Amino acid sequence: MTLKFTCAAIAVCSALTSMNANAWSLNYRHEFLEKQDQQSDRLVVSHRFDNGWGFGVESKFTNGGEGEGAFDELHTTGTEYDLSYLAKPNDKWWWEAGFNTEITNDVQDLRVHFKPTYWFNPNFYTAARFRVGQRNYDDSLNKENGHYFQLNYYLGYNAENWSVAYDFEYKKLDYPDFNGEEYSYLNNVTIRVPINKNWRPFTETGYVSYNDPADDNPYPNDWQWRWRVGIEYIF
Repeated sequence: MTLKFTCAAIAVCSALTSMNANAWSLNYRHEFLEKQDQQSDRLVVSHRFDNGWGFGVESKFTNGGEGEGAFDELHTTGTEYDLSYLAKPNDKWWWEAGFNTEITNDVQDLRVHFKPTYWFNPNFYTAARFRVGQRNYDDSLNKENGHYFQLNYYLGYNAENWSVAYDFEYKKLDYPDFNGEEYSYLNNVTIRVPINKNWRPFTETGYVSYNDPADDNPYPNDWQWRWRVGIEYIF
């Protein structure tokens, strides 16, 4: 546990070595899973410095499950710490590299990523994020640690008063997931309609895997809709 928090502290402190301030953001999102009847929330505080370095801290919460209200039996389900560097060498290419760790009561994920973005014009872009992760289980679970490769492909358009982005995510794992196979994937669309330069509400629609508790299959083998709504505030 000490190692987990040490890694997080190093990430945040490294980002703070520069005092060239740019923009802080506070991002709140509420999520509803159709078939699981599960609702959850997450809150992210992040900052990007003028020199390209940025960091973020994300806290996740979920309700008591099926039949519960949106905020009934609310409890924490994990915390993420993120450190990244964004380079913009020209108006066509952006390059981002970063480190991320997610900590829950039973699992710690360690991830590194590289994300190139190409702008066809000032409004239309495409991007790909390549992420390698390691999943470490608590010793009490008596489970082998795992590794995975994750690819996210993005296609987005930014208009003057709104934006839309599509995200396809694929994970290649060394442990079973969807239908007992060593892979998983999902689709997601995000729409943003800023109110002004500070307030940016958004909505997301995703199609994600689902494990029916009535089924004897221990792995996800069906699909469900995932709806999200949130708002971002830029300081």
